[in-house]
Amino acid sequence: MVDFTSKTIWITGASSGIGAALARSLSAHGASLILSARSVDRLEAVRQSCSTPDEHLCLPMDLANQSSITTAWGRLQTSARKVDILINNAGMTQREQVAETSMEVYRLLLEVNFVAAVDLTKKVLPGMIARGSGQIVAVSSLMGKFASPQRSGYAAAKHALQGFMDALRAEVHDAGIQVLVASPGFVNTDVSRNALRGDGSRHGKMDPSQAAAISAENCAEQIIVAMAKGRAEVFPGGKERVGLLLNRLSPALLRLVMRKVRVD
Repeated sequence: MVDFTSKTIWITGASSGIGAALARSLSAHGASLILSARSVDRLEAVRQSCSTPDEHLCLPMDLANQSSITTAWGRLQTSARKVDILINNAGMTQREQVAETSMEVYRLLLEVNFVAAVDLTKKVLPGMIARGSGQIVAVSSLMGKFASPQRSGYAAAKHALQGFMDALRAEVHDAGIQVLVASPGFVNTDVSRNALRGDGSRHGKMDPSQAAAISAENCAEQIIVAMAKGRAEVFPGGKERVGLLLNRLSPALLRLVMRKVRVD
């Protein structure tokens, strides 16, 4: 039985995709939610689509803007809601060669995918430690385990996130705090449409691998089950997960596969 009654869960990137699916499912499982993303209107639409909308708070926030994070955190403090579970879900990916990617794009990818997650984790951690309970969830990617072409900045940020969460898990285990890293493969969301080109413009296309992938709802349910079971890792996805096995058994073969992989 998955039951998050009496739990307050903060979800970033909650306006669409996996974040919106997590919100709707966790609401159905009894949680009180704090929903964050940049778009006020889209956040409100997700809140209204939840089973208990009046239990949830929309907290708009731009993870690429430190002052926006600070303002949102201050507003949350005045709401008197304690965060039992933080889900660092927000992120953006990339479709460009290293040689063609600007440093501004690399900095943005690191800020959104890694630095903001560290910031929010550090903000909620003291309260969790004081209460002797809590859970930190990071929605990473298989690109946090290995990397494919044209995703260098995204993969770098997700590798950093994986390392940070692994270290955190070891540090807070005895404090009663759980740390879960969810590393999905392909999920049918708009992530490829919103991917950054080297100049910061949008990729603007649905990749075939995304279109044929598992649904955001399927991915969210696998993450939620892993949360309820207190797991350290979960890997939602399809056949692309074979890369995990290759990475362990034959890194050389994985490197060969990655050199030949088609990037749309």
